[in-house]
Amino acid sequence: MNNFFVKKTIHFFLLVLSVYLLSFFLVRLIPGDPVDILAGIGNSSVDVALIKEQLGLEQGFFGQLKKAIKNLVLFDFGLSIHQGTSVNDIIKPALLNTYTLAVTAVIISILIGIPLGLFVSLTNKNEIINIVKKICNIIIAIPSFILAPILILVFSMQLNWLPVSGMNSHLSIVLPSLTLALGLLCYLANMTLDCANDLKENAIITTARSKGLRVEKIYFVHILRLISLPLVTAIGMQLGGLLSGAIITEMIFSWDGVGKILIDSIHQRDYPITQAAIFFIAITFVAINFILEFIYRKLDPRIR
Repeated sequence: MNNFFVKKTIHFFLLVLSVYLLSFFLVRLIPGDPVDILAGIGNSSVDVALIKEQLGLEQGFFGQLKKAIKNLVLFDFGLSIHQGTSVNDIIKPALLNTYTLAVTAVIISILIGIPLGLFVSLTNKNEIINIVKKICNIIIAIPSFILAPILILVFSMQLNWLPVSGMNSHLSIVLPSLTLALGLLCYLANMTLDCANDLKENAIITTARSKGLRVEKIYFVHILRLISLPLVTAIGMQLGGLLSGAIITEMIFSWDGVGKILIDSIHQRDYPITQAAIFFIAITFVAINFILEFIYRKLDPRIR
């Protein structure tokens, strides 16, 4: 167990470092000079050289790389080129908003998707199973940039139940979290339904039936325990898509998260914010997979 933990920890840090360095190279390949965007292209009244010196952009490529690695070690991403404030102070509230949105979406997906799959399997009616699977497949196929306007049109414009965008109301999180949750919810419902149907003739389930246990208990205790490992795997695999979907969703709903900050910083060529945003998205994704490795080992003794 200790060797496994050490190996995974080393792999974790190497992967995160690789992503950070890759983001450093890629953001500098984007056409455009941040100083020109900040000062205005062709603005001769501004001392461009002085601005570059203040922002640390007068250094060569390797000088900037050395500074970036030093900032990473110190966990200090410097100052924003456009806002002039600490990147850490900008990223922290954005991270909290993104995590709140993502966690809410995951909770909605798990609390509705898994029970839905079990209930539909419990009915044992092919008509209901086929209808639910078709509806779920349609929703899964709809990308978030199309699903979001549909939800806005229905719940905000027509019914006037929820705010269109922004973060001014405690209900503001409902539409963006639903946009993120629906795809994962339907995916989990489909997977739970298929797994439950496959296990109906399992020896454990047959034994439970022979003991006279209630059907509900068989499904929501025994079958749920048997399908826990594939469900955890599915949730882990889909979380990456959830994070990438959050970027688009945050832009549509004006949700002040890391995704919105990332897009804005790319437009403004704000290198420090872009690198920090990519770094925290990457570290979140890697950390989730890191945690899932340990959950697998707890759920399945065969891989210990």
